Amino acid sequence: MTKQGKFIKVFIVAENTIAFLYRNQQFMQVLPAGEHRLWDFSNTLTMKQFAANSMYYSDADSFYLIKTYPEVAELVHVWRLGNDELGLLYIDGQLCGVVAPGEILHLWKSAGEFRLDKVALTGDLEVARSVLEEIKHRGKNDSTKLIATKSSVKRAPVAMVEVKPQHASLLYVDGKFMRTLGAGTYGFWQLSNTVTVKNFDLRSRNQEVSGQDILTKDRVTVRVNLSATVKTLDPVIAAEQVENLDEYIYKSLQLALREVVGTKTLDALLEDKLYVNQTVKALVEQELHSVGVRLERVGVKDIILPGEIKAILNQVVEAQKAAEANVIKRREETAATRSLQNTAKMMENNPTLLRLKELESLEKVSEKVSNLNVYGGVDQLLRETVKLT
Repeated sequence: MTKQGKFIKVFIVAENTIAFLYRNQQFMQVLPAGEHRLWDFSNTLTMKQFAANSMYYSDADSFYLIKTYPEVAELVHVWRLGNDELGLLYIDGQLCGVVAPGEILHLWKSAGEFRLDKVALTGDLEVARSVLEEIKHRGKNDSTKLIATKSSVKRAPVAMVEVKPQHASLLYVDGKFMRTLGAGTYGFWQLSNTVTVKNFDLRSRNQEVSGQDILTKDRVTVRVNLSATVKTLDPVIAAEQVENLDEYIYKSLQLALREVVGTKTLDALLEDKLYVNQTVKALVEQELHSVGVRLERVGVKDIILPGEIKAILNQVVEAQKAAEANVIKRREETAATRSLQNTAKMMENNPTLLRLKELESLEKVSEKVSNLNVYGGVDQLLRETVKLT
């Protein structure tokens, strides 16, 4: 605060305030807290104040004043970072933020106990586990929390990588492959480098090739659905050889399926579906192995025929089944006639057997009547009359 007298100016400096006295805009001295009465005959004295607990000394004249006046330099921490290093700024033992490469920090010593840990960006970029956890806990992995000048391009200081179980990730720095990451959580500094990862599922997985309309050798269009089981064995080779692994697997299976179906007639395909499975696998297996993938199984799920072809085949099947039924019926009739003929011959030569057959027939008839009256004994019954009521 400034009070104006006739030739005296009174400057009042509050606690937790740093004040610089200027005459004709030229730095004169640092004013401590309190009231200061100074002669000012030409009205050229001014004062500039800064909050002592604001941490950052940010002023247009800061570089000049720190370099020129020791009393100003004694009030400020000055740290410079190279273009190939970043800083971890701590105040009173707690992480305050990440400082971008190439930055110069001016911090008021009165704001707290500061510490700046420098991290080189020329070697391994992986963030130490303890630092990574602290950055996450303090919420400092955010472009808006990066300590940098307004003109700097800001981004999150750490590239977070989460690798799931049974997966692998390939780490690339500035487009160059560095190493393979197993399951876990990782962090990599990305303020001076571009960090990217490629993720791969190492489990067996299904690859469907569906809705393929293919012309057979005898010019019949069929729709074929194929299912295959694949497993990535070497993600490094896969990443080096192909850009999109799943698309490459799909195209390989699709082309092989079209080649196999196109060389067979419809009847041959329907008679031997295993031929398609075995041949497609033989055509594709080595090709996929060369890109780090194992083909475990191939199977045709469906062969769908056009409506008119399906109707014709149904008629053919019905005719075949009807013919088979007629053959069976004739065979059974022939067998029955032959059995009757043999029975008749046996009865002709054996009267006792004939009599037993008659009794058997009589027994079957008697089961279906309520009353049976027999006169004259069994002999009379067999020779003459049976009365049923």
